[in-house]
Amino acid sequence: MRKKVGTIIDDRLLAGAKQRAAVEKRPLSGVLEDALASYLDRTPGRDEALRALAKFTSYGGLLPLDELDEILAEDILEP
Repeated sequence: MRKKVGTIIDDRLLAGAKQRAAVEKRPLSGVLEDALASYLDRTPGRDEALRALAKFTSYGGLLPLDELDEILAEDILEP
């Protein structure tokens, strides 16, 4: 079931969403639904995990043991 909602949104975000809808020749509501669904599908902590991976690989896998222990000890799913 679909529901009509009312909200306040930044002018630039709305303009960007309208532009995307026009380029894709689809309703604005579809663009907003896709954006919200994508946001809700993201796994909490994923950004932190990607940062840890980038840090690890930027050293060619040769992190000092204390930094590696710190990364492994982090609970990325906790806020």
